[in-house]
Amino acid sequence: IAPNLRYAAMDAASCEAELVKRQVPFVRAEATPGVLAPVRLRGPLSGGVLLHSMLPVAQRERAPMEIFDCRLVLALDDFSAMLAKRGVVEMIHLSAYRLRKQFGCTKKYDGKQHCGALAVDLAEFKRKDGTTLVVQRDFHGKVGEPTCPSRPNELWSIVCDAADRAIFNVMLTPNFNAQHFNHVHVEITPDAAWMLVH
Repeated sequence: IAPNLRYAAMDAASCEAELVKRQVPFVRAEATPGVLAPVRLRGPLSGGVLLHSMLPVAQRERAPMEIFDCRLVLALDDFSAMLAKRGVVEMIHLSAYRLRKQFGCTKKYDGKQHCGALAVDLAEFKRKDGTTLVVQRDFHGKVGEPTCPSRPNELWSIVCDAADRAIFNVMLTPNFNAQHFNHVHVEITPDAAWMLVH
């Protein structure tokens, strides 16, 4: 069974048990509307990759945008292991959890996408050599252009490698629409037997 399908089907208890087994440092987050298994990361994912927003460290502790559904964290842990092999040590996101009124989800997907803390918008990938891949600067996409299997640069390769491994159900790049000009949206989608990569 593909990783995305396995994670999407998990309940909160089995998901948290897998995070513990993988030794992912996390705490249960406060009850969050629309989120099945809200957690906050408390250290790096596989391969030593840190994941956090652009907020100052002191604000991250309580920021709603730092809440993830446990099932998304499992997928991100797989993704981190893949990124670590490319020398990535840090991922910076624009937001994970967002309410519907903050454009967190469409009506059709209420309780999923960002509204369910099942999606995160990744903007930068920092490498241990000090260099950074910035989606807005380095993706070089064009709205409407297919993303995979073409791999013209490292960011495209990262997206397509993750797609080949079926880590996420949805991966939206700057090729998808103008709103994604500065990030790659990755998502776990419960009840979806499909993948969308654009």
